[in-house]
Parts: sequence; structure tokens; C-alpha cells
Amino acid sequence: MDPISQGALGAVTSQNLVHRKHLAVACVLGLLSGMAADLDIFIRSDEDPLLFLQYHRQFTHSLVFIPVGGLICTSILYYFVRKRWQLSFRQVLLYCTAGYATHALLDSCTSYGTQLFWPFSDYRVSWSNISIIDPLFTLPIVVLIVLAAVKKKHVFTRIAGSLATCLPCFRFCTERASPVCRSGSRPIQRS
Repeated sequence: MDPISQGALGAVTSQNLVHRKHLAVACVLGLLSGMAADLDIFIRSDEDPLLFLQYHRQFTHSLVFIPVGGLICTSILYYFVRKRWQLSFRQVLLYCTAGYATHALLDSCTSYGTQLFWPFSDYRVSWSNISIIDPLFTLPIVVLIVLAAVKKKHVFTRIAGSLATCLPCFRFCTERASPVCRSGSRPIQRS
């Protein structure tokens, strides 16, 4: 997924865990943590130009790495928000881990897939129900998280969370329910 979608979903998840006075800071923490797993693109080698493809969506996107990724994000971001927002390390850890946890699941919704079960399996989970860049998914969520942060109302966050959950589920179910998907073959197109 694109970084904006990743950040938006991380922000929604973090915002759903906070008191309304912390909606703005939770938005920022979730947004940054939601994008952090893609920092694996900096794993590169001059000898092997395709090395980054091997590691992209691997260990940083694994379900077992979520607590580690959340802790890394917290370790960096805590010092920027602790005094101004009077947040404890535990609160920042909760918001960052929640934001980080969304990344791999959202990437699994694309056709490229994600190694969710690394190191136990190299299988790429791919539900193919969201495009890599999907404005119909991202734009409403971005608008709603901004409204939640500005107006300090959870209703916008709840709607954004519902959209972020329902849209991929709806696409997944409708795709699986079509006769083309059930038969496992594509219809013959006639000229």
C-alpha cells in the first residue's frame, strides 16, 4: 500500500484507543508508526540490486515483529511527545504498537502479499482486495481522522475505523462470491 494509506489506518487505530484530548497526538503517533514497517526498503546492497525485494514485506511486516516495531517507534517518538502531551511511555507504546500493527494486515490486502508468518513460513499472504494506491479507501479515512483530531470527537474515528474494516471485507466477500471466483476459471471472452 502507499504510505498515506498505511499512515491513515495507523492513525485511525491509535485514535480509537485514546481519550478525546489526545486524539491529535494519537493521530500523529499512529500515522508515523503505521508507515514505519516500510523502512525495510533501505536494506540494500550494491552487489545485489534485488536484495531489497527479498526483505521488503518480510520481517518488518511479520506478526511476531509487531511488538518489536511498536517498541522501536515508541523509543524514538516518546521523547518528542512526553512533555507537551504528558503521555507516559506505556501510553505512547500502546498508540505506536496499534499503529504499527495495521501495516502488515493492510499490505496483505494487496496482490503482492506479505510474509505475515515469518520466520515460521515464507508464504506471502495476499487477499488481493485493495489496490496498492486506492483513493476510494484512503481519502474518506484521511478526511475523517483529520476531522476527529480537529473537532476532538470520536464519532469521526469510529466511522473511519468502520470504513477501514468494512471496505476490504466487502471487496473480499464480493470477489469470492462471484461465479468466476467459485469456478476457479475465467470466462471466455469472445471477439
